[in-house]
Amino acid sequence: MKRITTTIWQPRAATLWLFGVLLYGSLAGQATWSPGNSPDPQAILTEAEDDTAAGRYAIALAKHVWFYENALKYAPAMYGVRLSFALSSWRTLADSYPPALEKLKSERNVAADNVRAAKDARHSFHDFAAINQVLAEDMKTRELFLWLDASSAETAASVYDIAQPSLVRGKKYQVCGKYLDPNRSLEQMIRLYRGSLKMTTDPEYQQEMRNFAEKSLSNGVGTLIALLVVNGRASEANRIAHEAERVTDDPAFRKQLASALKGEVPVPWP
Repeated sequence: MKRITTTIWQPRAATLWLFGVLLYGSLAGQATWSPGNSPDPQAILTEAEDDTAAGRYAIALAKHVWFYENALKYAPAMYGVRLSFALSSWRTLADSYPPALEKLKSERNVAADNVRAAKDARHSFHDFAAINQVLAEDMKTRELFLWLDASSAETAASVYDIAQPSLVRGKKYQVCGKYLDPNRSLEQMIRLYRGSLKMTTDPEYQQEMRNFAEKSLSNGVGTLIALLVVNGRASEANRIAHEAERVTDDPAFRKQLASALKGEVPVPWP
């Protein structure tokens, strides 16, 4: 009996030992790495990716954490990078290094707590949703918004545009209907569309940017119109469609508008 007990215990002991080594390595890496006096967020993010590729996982995690928590202090324009490419790179690290996954989830929990406490709610909700996206746990974004809908409509309204793709994927169309602001939304989408078309004069990228802008506008306006229709606001939907038709004569866009006016809600894109 004693030998059987020893045989069962040893794998557990080995697992605990390995976890301890990984955790210590993570903490040690964060303790020994420093960003320096004049940190360059882009350079640090690139270094983190290189460290991951080279198997320097603890140092890579320290750099990802620094970037997530500090990059915008030095480079506010990296807001989008922080919540897209940087988080994707962090997730790549997490696939090989469990402490990185735990830290990413910890940052998500902090963001959720801040949302519930109405502490910089919009920024925190954006962090929360972006992390859920890279972790393929979109339902958590939906669940938190539904909590806001029930407990703080004002906060829910302030983050609705961020939550809308998750709500649409969950077919929470009636909830969406409570927060639609057709005029404001259409104005924003048109402004972004036109701004995107002016972002580059390089012929090599112009067509690519135009395709992206067309698809983004088509999906956004189509979603808005379809949500209005399914919420019994057909007259508003028709007015928005009429105004949107003047923006572009792209055939795919016109086709999307026709589907939306039938109440067919498009799948969120991208």
